[in-house]
Amino acid sequence: MQTLVVGLNHKTAPVGLLERLTIQPRELPKALHQLGGYEHVLEGAILSTCNRTEIYAVVSRFHGGVQDLRNFLAEFCHLAPEEFVDHLYTYHDEAAIRHLFRVVTGIDSMVLGESEIVAQVRAAFAAATDAGVARTVLGDAFRHALHTGKRARRDTAIGRNPASVSTAAVELARRALGAPDLSGRRVVVVGAGKMGELAARALDGSGAAAVVVVNRSDDRGHALARRFGAAFLPLQRLEDALVPADIVLSSTDSARPVISADVVGAALARRQPGRPLLFVDIAVPRDVDAEVASLPGVVVRDIDDLRSVVESSLGSRMQEVAAVEAIVSEELERFVAARRASEAGPRLAALAAWGEEVRRRELERVAGALRGLDGEQTRAVEDATRRIVAKLLHEPLRAARELAARGHTSHLEALQELFGPDR
Repeated sequence: MQTLVVGLNHKTAPVGLLERLTIQPRELPKALHQLGGYEHVLEGAILSTCNRTEIYAVVSRFHGGVQDLRNFLAEFCHLAPEEFVDHLYTYHDEAAIRHLFRVVTGIDSMVLGESEIVAQVRAAFAAATDAGVARTVLGDAFRHALHTGKRARRDTAIGRNPASVSTAAVELARRALGAPDLSGRRVVVVGAGKMGELAARALDGSGAAAVVVVNRSDDRGHALARRFGAAFLPLQRLEDALVPADIVLSSTDSARPVISADVVGAALARRQPGRPLLFVDIAVPRDVDAEVASLPGVVVRDIDDLRSVVESSLGSRMQEVAAVEAIVSEELERFVAARRASEAGPRLAALAAWGEEVRRRELERVAGALRGLDGEQTRAVEDATRRIVAKLLHEPLRAARELAARGHTSHLEALQELFGPDR
């Protein structure tokens, strides 16, 4: 068995390709079921966010497993492999687990140290568990990864002065307007999910004159608007929301654009001539139709444009990367040692069972000579023989576990040869 991760992210692929390979949360059950059906895939999990799509798997064969994961992406996302294979990265075994640990600690994110990734990894693990495709190996890996993420944020400053794609989007809007803040600006937030909530929180201290939340679901939209003292409009009234707006931050999980050129054009016709309108689209797939950017007075920015903002605002978090990398390495060593010991367990348990089997057979052989013993004496013989076997095997079993945890496995084969191939 080997552990693999095959994926692409903001560093290896443009947003146009990322959005075509995005797997939405509502699609996960179907996707995981399909992933589990490939020949070499024994376990699987899918992490798909606005910045990455990654397939984690335990496979029976390396090359066959890699091909299965690439085929899955092509078939589920309806893309020809040649359209994306040059943008993929592949890690296996320890490198795959290290990558997962780096992802969950936030040091592989577009926004260094972002907080959302922990919840996204936890949700990916929960979905895979519910689908029955994340079992022993991936279960241990994801649980240890989440522990590592928690420790990194507790023991370093990587998570201080919290940053996110949403806060970067607000900063991008400020820079695009060439203003010190968003004072006097009217902002529309499209989408009331996690990213929309983070955008609303970032806007809360930005000086914006008014914020309107636009969402398909009335209940969720009203709830977010109330939390931040904003107004709410349903998605079908998006045009009305755009008429007085200066900035639109959009982050829904729709598979198709929710902001069409027709709606924006109708809103522009009702606006003061020449008044600019800025869209910051942080959704993947994108929320803003490509034709919107060609409308007069409209500027559209997306995930690709956030990179310059992120790179200039890393600040003190960059100084924490080395400390987080050290934690990742330490936790990876612990994880690998635990897995090795766990894998040695069945063989060592078989040796202990063999000892018990020999003890019972020998007692049965002398059962006739023991018939004159009373109950207490019989129990004493049972206890004594059990202790003898346990003491004889204790030190070899302890040493075998320690050697296995350090990656030495030749002794396990030797034990199997010494005690018989059927043990």
